[in-house]
Amino acid sequence: MRVEYRLLGPLEADVDGRQARLGGPKQRAVLALLLCQPNTVVPASRLIDGLWGDAPPGSAANLVQGYVSGLRKALGKEAIETRGAAYVLRVSSGALDLQRFERLAYEGSQALERDDPSGAAAALREALALWRGPALADIADEPSPQCNAAGRSHRGSGRQRVAHPPSVRWPV
Repeated sequence: MRVEYRLLGPLEADVDGRQARLGGPKQRAVLALLLCQPNTVVPASRLIDGLWGDAPPGSAANLVQGYVSGLRKALGKEAIETRGAAYVLRVSSGALDLQRFERLAYEGSQALERDDPSGAAAALREALALWRGPALADIADEPSPQCNAAGRSHRGSGRQRVAHPPSVRWPV
């Protein structure tokens, strides 16, 4: 099963080429928080903080478990691994649009350093084409400071990031 994720615009995921139904705003925010740190252990407490800040409901842990269960139904059971009171979202190489953007922006930067303006232009055009609007546009109203901060930090940040090789993880 191949899952592709898109953050550079409204949050979307495709499972084997078909758009997944990601659920309501809180469930989508959980996915965004996990995508902020793909292939990394994310404690449930961090998800709770991202969803509700300083005022989580008493049932927050159970609600997060329910959101993760809903995401597993949408993305496949193997997409999200449980590790104690934490979760890991498995993201294959190249399956996250942000990582592809960073790679292409880096390739464009490298082409410029090699004095290859046409190669740079092609890579940078392809990178910019990945943007479908403001990052995480559809969950911007959710009280998720980590997601919102991550989305804002990557909007228009290509110029600062092109000089650095792409990272495997998306630092928040």
